Amino acid sequence: MRIAALMLMMMLSCITRADRLGNLPMEPTQQSNTSSDQRVRINDNQIKISIATGGGPYRPAKDTYRVGERVPVVITMTNTGTEPVYVCESGTFYQDRPQLLKDDKPVNYQSVQQSMMLEAERDKTCDDDNLPQQILLRPNEPTVVDWFILSKAAASFNDVGWYEPLQPGKYTLSDRRRLSCCDGPLIETNTVEFVVTP
Repeated sequence: MRIAALMLMMMLSCITRADRLGNLPMEPTQQSNTSSDQRVRINDNQIKISIATGGGPYRPAKDTYRVGERVPVVITMTNTGTEPVYVCESGTFYQDRPQLLKDDKPVNYQSVQQSMMLEAERDKTCDDDNLPQQILLRPNEPTVVDWFILSKAAASFNDVGWYEPLQPGKYTLSDRRRLSCCDGPLIETNTVEFVVTP
């Protein structure tokens, strides 16, 4: 029985990403008559990136949380051009750099998250990762492309949040996100505000 329980825990930790991606409306990585050379090239100004606390798979979006509650962040992209384009979704370590302020003061990442992010950059693990997916963005059609956990639930051992469980206060959040899978420029998102209550 203990062995079965351990195996179940290992399987659950391995499929977290698959579950996350299963909640998102994505297009196939490739269409049969389209090669990667024929895809429309995008410029950074063509894609608008928006974040929200809650929303997407965590409907509805909200701006008030309680101490110890999980704070998810949903990422939506809008192609402001006239042709469909593909963007990459590979993982928050490679693509996101959230910036959180509490009462106008910067909040540090969890030490574990900081270490994992630096290790991923140093070892270039994204280049060897088979998880990246191409997501089709049709013109002027906001599309939820990804999400991450900003702050994990206090009692959760499965969540991997950027920050420790948040304490009471007023928070301001923005993100810088890459359109490419592993490297490239970071694009600023909108800023959202939320509060954490006791």
